[in-house]
Amino acid sequence: MKGLLLKDYYLIRSVLYIILAVFAVTGIGMSFLASAWVLTVMATVMLGMISVTTIQMDKHSGWRKISAVLPVSRKAVLDSKYILYILLSGAGLLFGILFSVTVSVCQGQPDYDSMLLYAGISIALALFSGSMTLPFTFLFSEEKSMLCLIIAYPLSSAAFAGTAMLAGSRMMACGLTAAAGILLYMLSWSISRTYIAKRDIE
Repeated sequence: MKGLLLKDYYLIRSVLYIILAVFAVTGIGMSFLASAWVLTVMATVMLGMISVTTIQMDKHSGWRKISAVLPVSRKAVLDSKYILYILLSGAGLLFGILFSVTVSVCQGQPDYDSMLLYAGISIALALFSGSMTLPFTFLFSEEKSMLCLIIAYPLSSAAFAGTAMLAGSRMMACGLTAAAGILLYMLSWSISRTYIAKRDIE
């Protein structure tokens, strides 16, 4: 498992550093136009998306066929993608919170209730979308998986908005959608291990 995660890290490390640098520059500019806490959501989503691209990289490089003859189970390969998604999303959440706290303190507007709210939104969006994009990227072509990626985030946002309208409280909606996101992600992971890992490698 460690080897699989290291392989993906070596694939994305240059892109990862570029994205972090771009985020830092654009984040400073955006903080003057919107709430600094929005940056937490952006960082979580942006880094989480990188792990999905490693699946397409594996398809293009032929790694999926090579892995079939290595002493690595298909379930382990699939597990590594779900774990990588959690690790990168978690890193993005932590980086986003630290960056947003720094910006808000510099602006003299620290609001830790907003921090909790946007952290919950970040978790919900990342896990809702990840539960859809990861299995779809394994199963379908790059064009179809990209369509799923485009659809997943608006659906996740709609789920939060709908929950907020029903609950009458953004904080409660945040907690409910984050909990639902965790459950949906675990369900997606379990189903993928059961069915996708058994499919023939293309």
